[in-house]
Amino acid sequence: MTTENSTNTLTIDDEVIDINTLSEESRMYLDHLVDLDKQVQKLNFKLQQVRTAKTAFLSMFSNSRVNKQKE
Repeated sequence: MTTENSTNTLTIDDEVIDINTLSEESRMYLDHLVDLDKQVQKLNFKLQQVRTAKTAFLSMFSNSRVNKQKE
């Protein structure tokens, strides 16, 4: 789904839709879709952070075991 604010259109499945022609019900669904797209982006960003943190902690855990064995 792509929205074009300057032209008040959006594209869904290769269909260009004029937002001004939508019913209130359709606009409500569109608002939900836009919000859900934002949530997906935020969750993907958060997932990237969590995976990076997990990798860092796994590395620190492994290093702590190696250092303990050296003592």
